[in-house]
Amino acid sequence: MSTVTALTIVVPIYNAAEHLTRCIDSITANTFRNFELLLINDGSTDNSLEILKEKEMEDSRIKVITKINEGVSKTRNLGIKVATGKFIMFIDNDDYIEKDYIQTFIDNCIKNDADLVIGGYKRVNKSKIMFSDFPRDCDWGKYVILAPWAKIYNRQILIDNNILFLDYPIGEDVYFNLKVFSNTKKIVSIDYVGYNWYFNGHSISNTCQKGFNKDIDILFLLDKLIEAAHGQSDAYLKYFIKRYYVWFLLFSGRQAHRNDFLIEHKRIKKWISDRKFDSTLNPLSNELKGEGIKNRLIVFAFRSLEKSHLIPLFSKFYCKGTIGCKSKQTI
Repeated sequence: MSTVTALTIVVPIYNAAEHLTRCIDSITANTFRNFELLLINDGSTDNSLEILKEKEMEDSRIKVITKINEGVSKTRNLGIKVATGKFIMFIDNDDYIEKDYIQTFIDNCIKNDADLVIGGYKRVNKSKIMFSDFPRDCDWGKYVILAPWAKIYNRQILIDNNILFLDYPIGEDVYFNLKVFSNTKKIVSIDYVGYNWYFNGHSISNTCQKGFNKDIDILFLLDKLIEAAHGQSDAYLKYFIKRYYVWFLLFSGRQAHRNDFLIEHKRIKKWISDRKFDSTLNPLSNELKGEGIKNRLIVFAFRSLEKSHLIPLFSKFYCKGTIGCKSKQTI
């Protein structure tokens, strides 16, 4: 057996006892064996740590690290720093992978001499596959799935370019991957769907946010995303920024007061104008190969409302919140 570790798999863990065993077992059952599995306990208050210690005793490839609660970004970043594998993967603690998952990514990395391989995923719940998706091999394809999972990275690229996750409430994975894109020589997309993204109804990401979070400055985040992309301004990045801010407004704005919604929209539009970063790509264009119809229609509709100056009217019907912290400002 080779003494060189081919792969490090990083799993950040916080209060995940319910699904943790399934996650770990799906990794250790993979046909590819030469990896280290870093299970990093981010200050869990349930019995996650007990499960981790039991698993560590069962498999010599498992290494458990325990630290105070600092959030997923710092937890993943710790994994990058202590990893020893040539390649690195990230898996979330509620999710699980197919038995050929690791081998498939490793094979595609080696065959294509790639620094990054991007695959697909299935969205699953307790009883069924809700939907699946995979990136198309085209310029837009790499923007379709910007989670850190369903990918394999050349770890040396991360080390050499100091690529870490942004320590921020949202967008940490987007920042990370945009920085990878701008420092990577060869990216390969594959139509393999071996990652199971579990729908946990209690997860923050699966619940509607109650208005705009005072700890999130969308303009700060947009600046960081452009910084991560090394100041690039190609048509696909501009469209991605458009799609990102539309979803931010719709997700946070649903339970916000309409004044807050309009303030945030005005700030974003000024940011776009000042940086000349508006997208001219039609959301229904064939250039966006692999973009889902739902995303296309939502961005198209929102763009149409903007062009028709109907966002104030839209907010009147869409926003359901009461007076917010930003509502006292002048719109």
